[in-house]
Amino acid sequence: MFQEITTLPSRILKEITFDVYVLSDKTKEITYITSISVGVDKYIVEKLCGEDAIITKIKRIYAWELRKFVNGQNAVLVDMYKCFVRFFDDGLLIPSLVSQVLYVDKPIDDVIKIDKNNLKRVRKYSYEISNDHRDLEFFYEKMYVPYAKRRYADSAQIESFCNIEKIFKNGMLVFVTFDGQRIAASLDQMIGDTYFLRKGGIIDDDFIKKGVAIASYYFSILRAKEVNAKIVDFGKSRPFLLDGVLRHKNHWGTKICEDSNIKRFIYLKNVIFEQPFIYFEDNKLKAAIFSDTDNLIKEYAGSGLEFVIINEEKG
Repeated sequence: MFQEITTLPSRILKEITFDVYVLSDKTKEITYITSISVGVDKYIVEKLCGEDAIITKIKRIYAWELRKFVNGQNAVLVDMYKCFVRFFDDGLLIPSLVSQVLYVDKPIDDVIKIDKNNLKRVRKYSYEISNDHRDLEFFYEKMYVPYAKRRYADSAQIESFCNIEKIFKNGMLVFVTFDGQRIAASLDQMIGDTYFLRKGGIIDDDFIKKGVAIASYYFSILRAKEVNAKIVDFGKSRPFLLDGVLRHKNHWGTKICEDSNIKRFIYLKNVIFEQPFIYFEDNKLKAAIFSDTDNLIKEYAGSGLEFVIINEEKG
């Protein structure tokens, strides 16, 4: 059997092989199972057990052992690929990522809803469009890569320059400028009637406090209108309602929707995350909250999510 397994392509072998860990904190222990091609997702661990969780590896199993092994556990999280989802219909199923889109096929004043203070900050900046390959190199080396490393540290997933070039072939850079200096940029791409915000970067984090990230989104939306897009795809976000990226994109009036291209799903049995999250039920995305007075209901009212008050028994 082992010899047959090792003849599989490396990518498939990693997807069907799972490492089993025990997560523990002061109050609980949770069995954490993850495909070895994914590894330990520190972001997910923190949302489950906090920053001080102890992670102990206990064994390795294969896909055909997974369901039986899970049945024998109490509190379990499985981080798995989409092909295994059909075997897990007895707990909560969470997408690893969700998409956020903004419909822009209406007058610009109805599309961009920004408060006066932020609009005043945005108007300090200008923008310019570039299709110059030399500018792409500048964006990659001086903005995108350093910004991703500063923001995500060891968990940063940085695209290769080769992949960035592929996007740029039918894309563009929308630079944010201040006093003639390029200080931020968004690598955008138009496919059909959808305008995609692919990658972003900022040359210096000091500009974040001065509203440059807001300006970058604002100018990309303006560009989408200029090229007659109907939808702006803000990209993928983590499925947690307190996540800064999800919240920031939501403030632009985006709709939260399923990303048909995501490969990973998270299954929970007899356990829930410690903060409000998005999950699948009845082929819909729903938001799990812990109180009907939660302020997040108002904050995400226009996102398209259905809210469900949840407790530990739900998991």
